[in-house]
Amino acid sequence: MKRVFHADYVGDLEPFDYERAVLAKADAELVVAHCEDADELIAKAAGAQVVWLEWTPPIDRKALAALTDAELIMRWGAGYDQIDVAAATELGVAVANAPAYSTENVAEHTMALLLCLARGIVADNRAMSAGLWREPPIAHQRLSGHTLGVIGLGRIGRRVAELGMAFGCRILANDVRTDLDVPAGVELSDLTGLVAQADYLTVHVPLGEQTRHLVDAGLLAGAKPGLLLVNTSRGPIVDADALLAAIDAGTVAGAALDVFEAEPLPADSPLRSRPEIVLTPHEAASSAEATDDLRAEMCQATIQWLTEGWADSVVNPEVRASLRKRR
Repeated sequence: MKRVFHADYVGDLEPFDYERAVLAKADAELVVAHCEDADELIAKAAGAQVVWLEWTPPIDRKALAALTDAELIMRWGAGYDQIDVAAATELGVAVANAPAYSTENVAEHTMALLLCLARGIVADNRAMSAGLWREPPIAHQRLSGHTLGVIGLGRIGRRVAELGMAFGCRILANDVRTDLDVPAGVELSDLTGLVAQADYLTVHVPLGEQTRHLVDAGLLAGAKPGLLLVNTSRGPIVDADALLAAIDAGTVAGAALDVFEAEPLPADSPLRSRPEIVLTPHEAASSAEATDDLRAEMCQATIQWLTEGWADSVVNPEVRASLRKRR
């Protein structure tokens, strides 16, 4: 019987009845265990052809080399920066993710955060909870007629652009890819030009060496004064120190963050005490519907791998000619 190992995070996805029933159709068993570190992961995932990683521990070169039976490493989610894809490719291991399950959720959460900033929702709520009535006065904006800058035109970025247009925004976008089918109504721009024109900025790119601190002091220095920024991708893409400095300088009027450089966000983080910043605990992708979709995506890709030897969601397709199991 084939073996699929799931590195569990906090145990909130049990009992995995759906996954076990689906995998059984491909003569595969699911083994679930929590792993504190890479050594525990190596020990518990031994013998598995497919490894699912929910969140931690990161799967690095050491783990990939030690898990000699592993053919496919799947990230239980859309982002896969917890996996050393370059090392996996060198070792002949495919890496895949679940790219579609969270698109609607994250796009909606992005717009919800943007509306909170533009309409002063959180500030008004705090004032009302303190017994006040329109004291102090909160500045409000309408989205319509303003420019929304979207960094990253993948599934989520494209959906945010669609929602922004529905609110009457002009959409500027930036993406490193040159072969994009740009949605109607979206204008492409370089990053500097985008930030200089945007009233609102949302970030939707994967975390990598090229995107770490992509939004830094230099980029924010050229922002249109009064910028509102939303990040629902990965925390390290926005330099938090640079963001705080830009808020202090008045360049950035407010920010809404669902993701952080250190997670959970430390209790003493200065981000927690700034009234200009709205925070949510990395939950943009969360909903019962999204969880069902995620379970289905993970199982579908795994079944495809086990029965066909490949999966459409592999993110390092160049490995196909040198897969470990085919050497």
